[in-house]
Amino acid sequence: MMIERRELLMAGAGLAAAGTLAGPAAAQQHRMEGMAMSMTDCIDDCVASHRMCLETAAWLTKQGGASATASLIAMLNDCAELCQATANSMLRESSLHTILCRACADGCERCARECLSHVVGERIKRCSATCKDCAASCRMMADMAS
Repeated sequence: MMIERRELLMAGAGLAAAGTLAGPAAAQQHRMEGMAMSMTDCIDDCVASHRMCLETAAWLTKQGGASATASLIAMLNDCAELCQATANSMLRESSLHTILCRACADGCERCARECLSHVVGERIKRCSATCKDCAASCRMMADMAS
């Protein structure tokens, strides 16, 4: 029996909520001379943004109405997937993680702006702030690797 993609994404969010995705990150440190942050911090920010975007998209879908635009929900889901892919690349110590960190920073910055342009509310503000934090971490990680 095939598992639906949505079920897989929601299962991933559940794992992140339980801390199982962040666990391996806690043991891994990216060590470079004079490094301002650890790779673990960036992974944790990506996982937090992944979770927040999925939860916010689900909340908007349930709320319905004018705030639940298809474009905003799509943006939140895209941002969540990008954050997860970026975290995974760092956990695997992929040689492409710098490229993904740059893309994640750009995506999270755009998602943060998009959230605030569509809806004003505490949940959306928290999502925007989480995306901004992730963007800053990913930008710093990418800059340190270049």
